Amino acid sequence: MSFHIFKYSIKSLVKDKTALFWMLFFPIILATFFNLAFANLMSNEDFEKVNIAITTDYEMPDGLEQAMNDSNLFIISFLTEKEAKEQLSEEEIIGYIKNSDGIELVILETGLNQSIAKVFLDNYVQVSTTIYRIIEENPQLMQTGFLDNIDFNEGFIEEIPVSNSMNMVVVYYFALLALTCLFSAVAGCYSSALIQANQTDLAARINVAPTHKLKAFISMISATIVFQFLSAIILIIYISQILNVDLGNRIIHIGVLCLVGCFTGTMFGTMFGALTKFKTEIKEMLVSNIIVVMCFLSGIMILQMKYIVQEKVPIIAYINPANLITDGLYALYYYETFERYYLNLTLLASLGIIFCTITTLVLRRQKYASI
Repeated sequence: MSFHIFKYSIKSLVKDKTALFWMLFFPIILATFFNLAFANLMSNEDFEKVNIAITTDYEMPDGLEQAMNDSNLFIISFLTEKEAKEQLSEEEIIGYIKNSDGIELVILETGLNQSIAKVFLDNYVQVSTTIYRIIEENPQLMQTGFLDNIDFNEGFIEEIPVSNSMNMVVVYYFALLALTCLFSAVAGCYSSALIQANQTDLAARINVAPTHKLKAFISMISATIVFQFLSAIILIIYISQILNVDLGNRIIHIGVLCLVGCFTGTMFGTMFGALTKFKTEIKEMLVSNIIVVMCFLSGIMILQMKYIVQEKVPIIAYINPANLITDGLYALYYYETFERYYLNLTLLASLGIIFCTITTLVLRRQKYASI
């Protein structure tokens, strides 16, 4: 590889304002908009206990107060019905419980907290009624310690922590990282045009230069991959450190996936540029549109689209580089094992190698009668 060509290819990318905007600044701007739009969704707020009142005008069933305290869901106030109505109208409590013709929850409006209280009371009434019926039919159970053996809070599932900060919104940021990596396809498309003598005057000069065409091509695409990988690293730092979005603690694995993604994106652009016969500007426009469509299918605009494609047309999910990057990041974030991550990494690298092979075969066959 010619370091001279590599160095000046990097310089040309840095000085190209259009390339610099789309490959670096546009993803940062988009990440900022994501953060503004999803700020409340990304915050992990602690559960706030439900303020509820028990009226003292009625005799409550034995065990209701104890069950409510054991649930750790409620902040209980003991009020008269008149006081409870006043606090309910002032929205100091979400409702109050009375026991005139049975346990009754009085509320003014529906909502999450009201639903929590209703579900709890319905469950309490159902369980307590069942217990009383069993005791009426078998009174001898009271002497065997039947009530002492009942655990209302017994769990039947085992909680296995998958991630300390699971949030589906982070998939949008994963899709944005995929978009950033694959934007190298635009520069890759331009690189292929630079070694096709019939494309531009600059390409004609490069073809008559003493440097071997393949050597020059490798130098240019290497510069593109390095530049886009650095852009992806800057974006990761911006998202995780400035926007405080938790991307997980497997930063090295994320970096490796982004590097392979930049390689695959660049090679896709070079393949597209080598196979098509349009003008360079049209090629770059078309390849950028294709990348946007790939990212759309991976969920950058509609989160559910990723799962729709996976369910309805799974083959697209396995040949879409954007989806492979997004899914690899998803696997790192949500799973303890690396099987799914390595599968996506392997498929992504394989696509890059296929694109590279096709590009090489096409460019080697191109001959020019005159330059």
